[in-house]
Amino acid sequence: MLLALLLPQILVTGAPTLLVPVFTRCSGSCPVTVMKLREKAPLRFRVTVLSFDPDDTPADLAEFRERMDLPAGWTVTQLPPAQTHALLDGLDFHFMKSERGFDHPNQTFVFSPRGRWAGTLNGSDFDGLDAAWNRALRADHPLLAWVDDPAALIAAAAAGLSISLAIVAVAVRKTA
Repeated sequence: MLLALLLPQILVTGAPTLLVPVFTRCSGSCPVTVMKLREKAPLRFRVTVLSFDPDDTPADLAEFRERMDLPAGWTVTQLPPAQTHALLDGLDFHFMKSERGFDHPNQTFVFSPRGRWAGTLNGSDFDGLDAAWNRALRADHPLLAWVDDPAALIAAAAAGLSISLAIVAVAVRKTA
């Protein structure tokens, strides 16, 4: 519920969006992820880079945008610290301040055109962007979204097995 309240503050709906959590002074995975995404992200994705560093200023965000040479259509933003934690906790992205900066996972989140979470990309290998695009489009359509839900696929397989067993039981009774 809180996720649904916070997402409209940082995502522009209408097209699939990638949300990239970073801290702007990172010297490791954050800039690498952003640079690789910049190279591979199709222009059809909207991209929001969200700083989770409460010490970042608007000048830090602008400097990060310039240093990373981000496309004009990309958004670089931040939320108040409590909202940032709530949003990222809702996505199971947990981070912690350390002497090196922050300890955090290297993840990018995929959202549908209506702002529904549609998947998580781990690492900075973005070869799965076409599949992520398709998954984001299906996420807004309940009849198509089940294709990406393992629990739904297991339920469908179980239902099919149950129906098959029932048919076999009826056939056995008729021949006996």
